[in-house]
Amino acid sequence: MRNRLFNNASNSKESIHLITTLTARWFVYLLIAAIPLIFSIHFRRAEYLSYILDIILLLLTLIDAFAIIRPSQINIVREVEPTLSIGLTAEVKLHIRNPGNRGYHLLIRDYPPKELSQDIIQEVVYLPPNQMVTVVYEVTPNQRGCFEFGDIWGKIPGPLRFLQIQFRLTARQKVKVYPSLADTAKFNLMARRGRLHDIGIRASHMAGAGREFESLRDYLPDDEYRRIDWKATAKRGKLISRQYEADRSQNVILVIDAGRTMYANIDGHPKIEHAIKAALMLAYVASLSDDRVGLLVFADTVQTWIPPNKGRGQVYRMMEALYDLEAKRAEADYRGAFAYISSRWRRRSLMVCFTDLWDPDSSRQTMEELISLRTRHLIVSVTLMDTRILRLSRQPIHASRDSYEKAVAMQALDDRKLVAMELQHKGVLVVDSPADQLNAALVNRYLEIKERMLL
Repeated sequence: MRNRLFNNASNSKESIHLITTLTARWFVYLLIAAIPLIFSIHFRRAEYLSYILDIILLLLTLIDAFAIIRPSQINIVREVEPTLSIGLTAEVKLHIRNPGNRGYHLLIRDYPPKELSQDIIQEVVYLPPNQMVTVVYEVTPNQRGCFEFGDIWGKIPGPLRFLQIQFRLTARQKVKVYPSLADTAKFNLMARRGRLHDIGIRASHMAGAGREFESLRDYLPDDEYRRIDWKATAKRGKLISRQYEADRSQNVILVIDAGRTMYANIDGHPKIEHAIKAALMLAYVASLSDDRVGLLVFADTVQTWIPPNKGRGQVYRMMEALYDLEAKRAEADYRGAFAYISSRWRRRSLMVCFTDLWDPDSSRQTMEELISLRTRHLIVSVTLMDTRILRLSRQPIHASRDSYEKAVAMQALDDRKLVAMELQHKGVLVVDSPADQLNAALVNRYLEIKERMLL
């Protein structure tokens, strides 16, 4: 995408702000011209020399003023993609064109959003006559959302370096930073290579467990023995597994709690950040299986509702809805959110709820709302383990403080297990995983559901 900052003098009042200033060189020459005044106390004629030098400085300044290049004689275009991905480096280009027949130096300064770069971009370039120069720099987004580039500033010195024109070009430009697509790209790569087990996903699930034979493939370490085709194995001299056609067109609704329980951080990132990455990964895998996927985001009120639909386009619609989502310090209204879904979608679905449940007492209301949906939908409760609590529960004891911290961490994990056991006893499936393993755990559970035809 190119953002035209300045094109001709006709729009300069709206796009450019100018100020002409004296340079350090001018003040040095002024100081030199004043030196004879010091000697004029003893030598009267030295005063006239000072006046002559002042007149020369004035004349040179006027010459510089008439000869200096005006910003209306240059074109500057910033080129940057309108959508970026968190963690992926992208190029920003400043195209600077000099349409005049004189070359000159230009100091240019750009202000990318701090979420994309911590540094102000500053560079001195020489613009040859009737040519264009491109300044290239890189940004790496570290946060999702919509961010804005600032105006572009510059300085053009006169030929004699006595004057300089400082200008500011109105260059506000917004870019969207989407969640990282690295996980889906890695999934595609490993799927093509038949090495999904390397990222923790049971490849035998990928073909489903329908009754219709689909194809043969090489045996993988986590394949079930009943899938081995012994005739093909004997013929090819290596283990061969059968693949079966997966069941199609199920309904999957991703429900993301954006309330206070998702506000806390895990390993420096908000819990909701991990939930969004896992939700988009699951949406992508479900779209490959031709399932209809929908999305509900809520906190104290419903924020986003996307009815279930098929195809990659649905995944992109979800990404557009989630790229700037932030958790709120509000209590999540599960009853209101589920009532909202029930009034708009009545088909039986796999409902995947991203939330956080700590212990049976504090999470009682949320648990009851999840259980209440069990008669109409298949519910999966997805929660994130705090890796710090996991580390504390496994740490060796060297002091009394270590013993106390370990006991508290183990108690917290036991409380989470009680919640999971109660939900599972009531028919709610549970995925409780550390953040760095959530994608694989969730996709495996989804594929298991399809394989066992639980929906």
